[in-house]
Amino acid sequence: MSRAVIFLFPGQSSRDADMFRRIDAIAPGAGTAAAARVSEALGAPFDGGFTTNAAVQCAVVEAELAYLRLAMDAGLTPAMSAGLSLGEYAHLVEIGALGVEDARALALARGRCYDDGPEGVMAAVHPIDPDVAERLAAGVRDQTGDPLAVAVSNFNSPTQTVVAGARAAVELVLERAQEEHWAGGTIIEQRVPMHTPRFRPVVPCFRAALERTAWRTPHADYWPNVDAVPIPHATPDAIIERLARHVCEPVRWRQTIDAALARFGDPVFVEVGPLQVLTKLLSRRWIGQASAFALDLMDDAEAGRFARRLDEIRDAAA
Repeated sequence: MSRAVIFLFPGQSSRDADMFRRIDAIAPGAGTAAAARVSEALGAPFDGGFTTNAAVQCAVVEAELAYLRLAMDAGLTPAMSAGLSLGEYAHLVEIGALGVEDARALALARGRCYDDGPEGVMAAVHPIDPDVAERLAAGVRDQTGDPLAVAVSNFNSPTQTVVAGARAAVELVLERAQEEHWAGGTIIEQRVPMHTPRFRPVVPCFRAALERTAWRTPHADYWPNVDAVPIPHATPDAIIERLARHVCEPVRWRQTIDAALARFGDPVFVEVGPLQVLTKLLSRRWIGQASAFALDLMDDAEAGRFARRLDEIRDAAA
């Protein structure tokens, strides 16, 4: 293939009640088996609801692993992969740093630690310059006198930034973004203000799970969210340190995509997971001549259409 294929794994905001049904539609039985593994992990039947963060994380990782298996079975070989937030764990599986069962165990542990963490919300703000979003968050922290009230949690694209923190503080940032910059905001997470200093108390809980995990030397570069800089031959200590920081430091997704474009020029991005969250972020103005495809076909999900999507990706990469 003359153009590099890059697998992108979305975060937990890609959860969707019908995601396993759509996997069954393109690969009969695969979605049902994935949902059963979620039920087994949670110790209770999973019916498509997301009442806990543990359920969210287990379900999204399971869906990503199902799409990854379908992509690999179809012969798609990525030159690079990366994952946004929770998607980093499927990325670690793809590069061989983490076994599938260990990824499932970490998703469950991470979700349970997050369920016990400080409460808060996350909101996507668009369109807004990231520097403006940081100034708005700093202004609210100064006003409230709370250094942990709100912060930027995700640099998602040139025009979308996520802020997270206490609900009242996040709502105040959204109000100011609308009034001062005509930017809209949407709450995307109702319970956990992850990737901000407010969530730092969760780090010890999750670090213990990371240190219990059997890590392997990856066969490809590790792209941690907290740095957006590739690490060749990442050691277990390097991976653990970055995943622990990831709990309370921002996701640098925009910087990751920019680095991929700088390295590969006009790659073929393939979103390997439910919904089409990442594909929609990749505007033509941002990625130029690069291509972007989602494996989740949404309302068009069926086996023949999925086979044609795989052909589209191969043709684009040829």
